[in-house]
Amino acid sequence: MKNIFKFLLISSLFTGVLGSCDDKTDIPYLDNPTFKEDFETNFPNWVKYSEVGAQVWTLDPTFGNPYPGACAKMSGYSGGNNANVDWLISPAQDLSSYSSASIAFDNAYKFDGPAIEVYVSRNYSGSGDPNATGVTWTKIEGANLSPGNYAYVSSGLLDISGFAGSGNNAVYVAFKYTSTTSASSTWEIDNVKIYGKN
Repeated sequence: MKNIFKFLLISSLFTGVLGSCDDKTDIPYLDNPTFKEDFETNFPNWVKYSEVGAQVWTLDPTFGNPYPGACAKMSGYSGGNNANVDWLISPAQDLSSYSSASIAFDNAYKFDGPAIEVYVSRNYSGSGDPNATGVTWTKIEGANLSPGNYAYVSSGLLDISGFAGSGNNAVYVAFKYTSTTSASSTWEIDNVKIYGKN
C-alpha cells in the first residue's frame, strides 16, 4: 500500500512539473535549430577574415565540446603576444519567415586578453572585408562567457529578433577576436545554433 502511495505521489509531482511548461519557454536542447555548426570540418562556408595580424581562425580537431571533437579556435600567441583582429562570419541566414530569433554557442578560453565579441549584420556581402563601406554590425551583448582554463560554457540564448522578419533574408553572425602585443588569449567556439520562431 505504501509503495502504491509513493508511486501516485511521484507521478503527480512529475505531471505537475511537465504541466508547468508552456510554449513560451525556450528549451534549446528540445528545439530544432534552423542552423547548426559543430565545426567538425574546416568550416569552408564561413568567412575567416584577418583584419590585423598574421594569426587566423583554425580548426582544432581535438578540443571541441564534447571532447574529443573539433572546434573553431583563434589565438594571437605565436612565439609571443601579437596584435590581431580576426572575424569568423557565418553563412547567410534567412530569418525572413520568423517573428523572433536567437543564437547560442559554446565557448572556452585561456590566457589573458580581450573577450570574444558577437555581432550580427544584415548588409554584409557574404565575403571579404566586414568593414567595407556600407556594412554595419550590431554587437550582441549578454553572452555567458567561459570562466577560463578552457572550461566550456553555453552562451545562453541571445536575442536577435531585430534581424528576423520580412526583408531579413541575408543575416550574418560573426565572432570577432582581438589580441594585443601584451595579451593574447586563446578562444574556442563550438556548437553555434540559430533558432527561429514564428
